[in-house]
Amino acid sequence: MLNLDNDDHLKVLQLTDTHLTASKDGHLLGMQTSHSLDCVLDLVTLRHTDIDLVLITGDLSQDGTAASYELLGQHLQRLDAPSCWLPGNHDDAANMDSVDAPGREKARVVKGKHWQIVLLNSQVPGKVYGELAADQLQLLEQSLQQSPQLHTLITFHHHPKPMGSRWIDNIGIRNCDELLAIVERYDNAKCLLWGHVHQSSDEVINGVRYLSSPSTCVQFEPNSEDFSVDRKGPGYRWLVLNPDGSIDTEVQRVENVEFEVDYSVKGY
Repeated sequence: MLNLDNDDHLKVLQLTDTHLTASKDGHLLGMQTSHSLDCVLDLVTLRHTDIDLVLITGDLSQDGTAASYELLGQHLQRLDAPSCWLPGNHDDAANMDSVDAPGREKARVVKGKHWQIVLLNSQVPGKVYGELAADQLQLLEQSLQQSPQLHTLITFHHHPKPMGSRWIDNIGIRNCDELLAIVERYDNAKCLLWGHVHQSSDEVINGVRYLSSPSTCVQFEPNSEDFSVDRKGPGYRWLVLNPDGSIDTEVQRVENVEFEVDYSVKGY
């Protein structure tokens, strides 16, 4: 567990789907992912000086090498805040866990003055889709049950609800009904946050906020039947978790930078 010595408001930065490789020249769909992450961090450091926590919500690596996670750690030294990492379907969890980057925290529950953040592993090794194992669901329920006074943000890699894209909706969390049944039982469950879909969305369902966020590299076109690359720039999400349980949040994207992208590719 990680305890944050924050004031009333908790400022969180989400980076997701960085898709780094062992080489700084590594690409995803034509885009150089280390370069695009650098551009995102340029924007972050320009606009945010008060980050309490960085969440990196899966697909940190494209090739799963220890060197790719070490490269991520080097990038994150630009931010003066602890970071928590979650695996996605492209990640090698053992290699990821082997890297002790400066500021990295391996906690699965983060607690502040008014909020807790529960980090769940939705990776199914060797599969693109996600699933929450019994121990992950147990961690969530215990956290909600044991700290009813804390508003709770729940985060993982795969999406827990349909995104309106046929190909994407085949690779979400397979047992999302079990996840949502727990969420519905506890009034302190306030927000679900994920990556994986390379696009931004924001919806409130039964009083719970559902947020997806853009990748720091290539974006996927929303509401597409088949795999399709969007022309929006790399981005990130910031969140301010307020004492009353409300959330201020915004997605920000890199602008005025030309990135090379291969729009003809039909998968990744």
